[in-house]
Amino acid sequence: MIRVEMPAERLAGLRWATSPVGELAAALVAVAEGAARPSAPVQSPASAEVRVALRTGCFPTLSAVVQGYVAYLPELLTPSPPSFLPSVEEQLHAVATARTEALRSQFTAFLAGGAARRRRCSWLREGELGGVDERVRARIEAAGTDLPDRLAAELHLLWSTVFATRWAVFTAGFEEFIERHSAVTAREGLRSALSALHSALSWQNSALEIASEHRGSVTGSHHITLVPTLYLGRVGLHAPQRPDAAQLVVPLSLTRTGPPRMEPVLGDTRMRLLQSIDRPRTTTELAALHHLTPATVSFHLSRLLDADLVGRQREGRQVRYHRTARAHNLLRGAGRP
Repeated sequence: MIRVEMPAERLAGLRWATSPVGELAAALVAVAEGAARPSAPVQSPASAEVRVALRTGCFPTLSAVVQGYVAYLPELLTPSPPSFLPSVEEQLHAVATARTEALRSQFTAFLAGGAARRRRCSWLREGELGGVDERVRARIEAAGTDLPDRLAAELHLLWSTVFATRWAVFTAGFEEFIERHSAVTAREGLRSALSALHSALSWQNSALEIASEHRGSVTGSHHITLVPTLYLGRVGLHAPQRPDAAQLVVPLSLTRTGPPRMEPVLGDTRMRLLQSIDRPRTTTELAALHHLTPATVSFHLSRLLDADLVGRQREGRQVRYHRTARAHNLLRGAGRP
């Protein structure tokens, strides 16, 4: 069990944010953990695309990181989100401009393990403190002083290859997930909302406890950012001891068998709206059909528009919404009519 102390100052600074580069890092960890446990279920179908991309030879440094990953990932790869919806460019800038001293200490911990790694994450066990294979070390050290630039460039290429066309849909799902849990906070209080985020989380004696095979605690009062993920199948802690970067990563559950479900990504409300646009409909028609206010329907339709899942067409004084080809493909792939 890992215990995250929650003094008043930490609770006061608790916030949600999405993290494009953090999700890239989550995908890398998912691929690394999947390679270590081949029989484990895949959290996201897109993880397979990341694994295939890493085999192309276009990502030598990231491939080495995945090959060498054991329990600890350099904090450089999970920069703190500066806002609720940061752009991938501003987070990659943080990667490319990492300070030399921070870079050296993080990759010493990653490559050499031992006491250097334990200082970064105190609850790691002896079996998780070993150094990486010499081939992994050679590929990472070959980058020399260009390592931050090379990591940023490969992350950007991976983003463009696998993530860019999905991100609008992902963020729509993240926003609905956050809105749903914010409503729990409003109705039942923060304690209940934090416990409801995931089955591994519980509130005990002024602390958030994470069910884990590890034993440790996150003390102090530095702020922690809550970050949703689709790629990581478990609750994770990124840079837990760093005042400017500590993040609690919370997974959105996906169905492990059968056709992929779109509800965890889009959210139930947007999924129902999308399904009901089997013919062009107005905001007023959709509001009456789903017992929602027109303002609520307009909000969700705006997110579906951003994701290129619906289009709109004006007919006189009315605006009618219809599904796009992308929406038809998504619904067909999810086994929906």
